[in-house]
Amino acid sequence: MPDYIPQKDSELVAWSANFTTQVAAGASAWSIPGGEVTALQTANSNFATLHAKADSPAKTSIIVAEKNTARKTLIAKIRGLVNFRLKNPVITDAQRVALGLHVRDTTPSHILAPTTHPELNIDVLDFRRLKILFHDQGHDSKAKPHGVTGAVIIYAVLDTPPADHSALTRSVLATRTPHILEFTEEERGKTFYIAICWQNGKGQKGPWSEIESAIVP
Repeated sequence: MPDYIPQKDSELVAWSANFTTQVAAGASAWSIPGGEVTALQTANSNFATLHAKADSPAKTSIIVAEKNTARKTLIAKIRGLVNFRLKNPVITDAQRVALGLHVRDTTPSHILAPTTHPELNIDVLDFRRLKILFHDQGHDSKAKPHGVTGAVIIYAVLDTPPADHSALTRSVLATRTPHILEFTEEERGKTFYIAICWQNGKGQKGPWSEIESAIVP
């Protein structure tokens, strides 16, 4: 996972200002000692001041060196808080986002992108509604492949057959079979085209099925 701390000094100034504000506001709820909050605020202020000087005509090699030292000090304070104070379940994922931190990936890393696609059947449910049933390629059971959270269904009502999958502009994630697609009264009697693929917990998609078609009832 990429580092949450920006590499560019100009971006770090804005990022650390937000981080410092969020920490100060949540310090009591997160049981962060006042001394650590003050130390972070001081480090943030020192870095911002020295960055401004290093980015001005008054820049000297001494100022740049001081700015670099202040950056290291600030980052050390930030990492200390993140590693020892700001960890789940102390803070929520929403609070991590507000702080500018990454949300942890809880999906096991050994889960790979799907390699098969679902096979689908289209049944008429009633007026303007179609029932989409699907199962894994080469299998009869409803069980999804390992790590798969659902099937991505893409579809569109078109006057002519689509050249490729990109023409199917409507999409939905179906976590179980069957899935019901609903259409408008104006779409009744027209041809709709559909394709489907598996998606795992990391958002990785497998290969698409062939495009199939049916008449909207």
